[in-house]
Amino acid sequence: MAGTRGKRVRRQVKRPSLAVRKACFLEVLRQTGIVSRAAREAGLATSTLYTHRAKQAKFARDWDAAMDEALDEVEAQLIERARFGVEKPVYYRGEIVGNVRSYSDQLAMFLLKARRPEVYDRLHGGEARGPAMRTITDAAAKVEVLRRLDRLTDQSDDGDE
Repeated sequence: MAGTRGKRVRRQVKRPSLAVRKACFLEVLRQTGIVSRAAREAGLATSTLYTHRAKQAKFARDWDAAMDEALDEVEAQLIERARFGVEKPVYYRGEIVGNVRSYSDQLAMFLLKARRPEVYDRLHGGEARGPAMRTITDAAAKVEVLRRLDRLTDQSDDGDE
């Protein structure tokens, strides 16, 4: 004991293995969809996790699956809110006197555009956006803008006569 006088004795705390911490990360990610929170709760640096993701295909697939599951839950909750609304309290003189069910048309439209872009997400020309829409180059976009400007100019000239 004489040799430890004035020295602090550090007790070794055994940390869970990396595999256990990565499993913890994936579980918290599955529940929350928040990488930084899952990393913190697993006791791992996000940089370490991103390095493992880049180097290990299975871990990357597990990460994607966990995130997909978290997003599926968010999507399910949004669909419920769009379908059934949300109860909001009604106050009178600082007291709750009742509730009103509130619906969000914006949320419903967002979901419809995401799920059925061919029907609900139309461009002005009647073309549907989505997987079938072709990508356009910058040059083609400029040509299209100029074509539309010419058409507008022609229409305004017709109105002047």
